[in-house]
Formats: sequence, C-alpha cells, structure tokens
Amino acid sequence: MPRIVFFACLLLACLWSCAVVAQAPTDPNEAFAQVGGRALRMDIYRANGAGPRPVVVWMHDGGWLTGDRTLPPFVAPLLDRGVSIASIDYRLTTEAGQYGAEGVTFPAQVNDVKAAIRFLRAHGADFNLDTTRIGAWGSSAGGHLAALAGTSAGVASLEGSLDHLEYSSRVQAVVDYYGPTDLLQLIPDVTTPPGNIVAHDAADGPGSLLIGFSATGQGLGVLRANATNPNRPFPIFRELAEQANPITWVDDGDPPFLIAHGTADNQVAIRQSERLRDALAAAGVPVELVRVPGAGHGGFPDSVHAQARDFLVAQLTASTIPITNPLALTGLWYETTTSGQGVEVQWLAGDLMVVFFYGHRDNGANLFLIGTRVGRPSYGEVLRMDLTTATNGRWNNFDAAAIQRATWGTLELRFLDCDRATATLVGTDGTKTMTLVPLARAATAQRCD
Repeated sequence: MPRIVFFACLLLACLWSCAVVAQAPTDPNEAFAQVGGRALRMDIYRANGAGPRPVVVWMHDGGWLTGDRTLPPFVAPLLDRGVSIASIDYRLTTEAGQYGAEGVTFPAQVNDVKAAIRFLRAHGADFNLDTTRIGAWGSSAGGHLAALAGTSAGVASLEGSLDHLEYSSRVQAVVDYYGPTDLLQLIPDVTTPPGNIVAHDAADGPGSLLIGFSATGQGLGVLRANATNPNRPFPIFRELAEQANPITWVDDGDPPFLIAHGTADNQVAIRQSERLRDALAAAGVPVELVRVPGAGHGGFPDSVHAQARDFLVAQLTASTIPITNPLALTGLWYETTTSGQGVEVQWLAGDLMVVFFYGHRDNGANLFLIGTRVGRPSYGEVLRMDLTTATNGRWNNFDAAAIQRATWGTLELRFLDCDRATATLVGTDGTKTMTLVPLARAATAQRCD
C-alpha cells in the first residue's frame, strides 16, 4: 500500500471521524465559498435554546489529504448545552485540479477555514448564531487548522481572497486535538517510546504535500537539512513551512486554548503540543495541555471529550467575551430615537479608549463630553469612565489654551456586539441612557469580531 494512503487510513482508523452522528444537520450542505467554480460546504447543527447561540467550527482530520465533514459523535453533545456546530470542508492536497486553477497546497486550507468563519459572521442571523462567540475545534490536521485559526487572526497573508473579507475571522476559543504545530520538527520531536510510524520527512509525507515541497528529492527532511541554504527553492518553502506553523503567530491577543494529546501518539509527537503550549504560555495566553495517558493518535476516553466540551461551553457562554480587535469599533455611534446625540469612539496605542459624547442639554444648548479608559474591553462588560466638559473650543482659530475643562460625571458604555451598544450618562445635567448603533466606522480593514 502506498505510504500516503497508509497514513490516511491510520488517521481515519484511530479516530471516530468515520462514524455517523445520529443527529442530522439542521442546515446541511451550506456553500460558504466558491473556489475555482466548486463550492466549499459546511453542515450547520443548530443548538437548542432561545436567542442567538455560540457556534463551534469543527475541522476534520486526515493529514490534509483525506477526510470529510462528517461530525464525530463526541462533538454533538454541545448542541444540548446551547452551542451550535458548523462542520466544514476544506481543500485537500489530493484534490489538485478539482478547483479549477486554484491550488490545494498551503495556505489553501487555512484560507478555507477563515472563509468559513467569516461566512458565519456574515450570515449569523440566518442561523441564529451569536457571531461574537465562535470557537474552533479539530483533530490532527484539523487540530492544526483550529490552532492556526486561533493564533493567526489579523494575519493578512493567511486570510485569502474568498468572500466576506470585511468580516473578522477571529475565534474566541480553541480546542486542538494533537495537531502538528512545527512542521520541520515533526521527526526531531519523536521519542522512543512511543516511536513514529509516519514518514513525515519524505517527499510524499503529509506535511511535505501540504506545503507543496513534494517532488522527487524534496520533503520536509531535505528542507530542514537546508535550513540556511539561500538558493532557490529552499527559502520559499522554508517560509511556507514557517507560515503553516501555529506557533509562528502566537501573541498576547490569542484566545484561550485547550490542547489534548496522547502520551503514546506515534504519528504526531506530543512534543508538538508542548511547543504550542509553551509559546502560548510565554505570551500570557490562557492554555492547558491535557496529557492523555496511554492514548495514541486519538482514541481518547469520553472524559477528555467532556473536558473539551466543558471548556468550549465555559468560554463561549461567559458573561463577557474579550474584544480582540477593538480598533474595528472606532467611529461614530448614534442614538436612533434622538437626533444629533451619540458618541465617537477612538482606540489608541496602549489600549487607550477615548470617547467623545456629542449631544445637547434640555434647553437645546450643545453638550460635549470626553472620557478615557485604559485596558482591553470585552463584549458585555460595563466600561466605566469619568467625563469632563470642554468649553470655549472653536472649529476655527483653535486655541488649546482657551479650552476650559470641568468634571461633569460618568459614562457607562457597554458593547453588546459589533453593531449594538448602550451608554448611560450620569452627571450634573441628569441621567440619560441611550441605545447606540454605528453611524460611520473608521476606515479599518475588517469589522470587529
């Protein structure tokens, strides 16, 4: 049996991904992107419960060369806990020529994952989804893609050019089951026991196929041996391998991670998960690595799956959700019921939020207030700041020395999501509560999470 097919069969044999989940998708075969004239699809399973629900994106295993979006039974119990599921397709390295002129090597896979997340944000209302609460969960190759989605938010080179680019592809929580995290270290990370049964360094190894360094005389092993070779094509493929590594993109804005890996895994060494754990921890990102005693490449007991589900439910149903790209909230927000009142929000370096209130007093006189707050905000969090008034300012012949400031009161600002906020002002002119929507956004590359 050829090595590639053998590896694919191993991945599928040791996991539950071939089993058919009893519950049918609520919205099957949803096309989330068109690539070279062929649709990429997802199955959406709507959770029980009223109101918009959080959603977890499931990414299947298969060495990036096989597998499908059939939902494993250990993922489905999320539905009974109020979390919807979207199980997605992504391009496989064995599908060359099936997407027209579009490629199937990296970064095609992460481009597809990000397109699926953006689709869910763009069409969340159609499926009763809370688009501020999106998680990622995957196993093996899918674990790699879930981790990469978690660490590479805002990386333009991995976003791709598929639909809904005005929406963010960030996720708010990640579960990574034994995914590769550093391709060139897959073989060096092997220990015996448990040893290794996958020819990762070979030209026809799954990682070599992923980055397209798979011709005769190529492969991850050759690439690693030429780590400092400046001659083509080595720098190009070293850069691709680096970009494919979730650890490359780790920073302190990444979402919380739960990583699970079997101590007897002889296909992806547990050191790969330790590398990701260490990088996240060094950046201050909440992360836990669950070492599953005696488990191989999958085959986890249900207690581990229950821990993964508990983690996702806790993260995605928390009372507040961190806003990881608050710059996208910059702009004018206005009250729909009262003409000429609202706030202008600005985000500055150092996580400094500046808020200008523009409105009027009961006697019709203009009222301009300013407040500041330092710190990263969250959806649902009450952002409290002191307000001061500024008088004697003029649009023309501006003279900063002539401006008089005085304490006015407080502002409690709460962003419900990307398009809704509330504001309560309490001060010398009384109390006012406003419901706000965006009037004009600043020219940012993406919408907020």
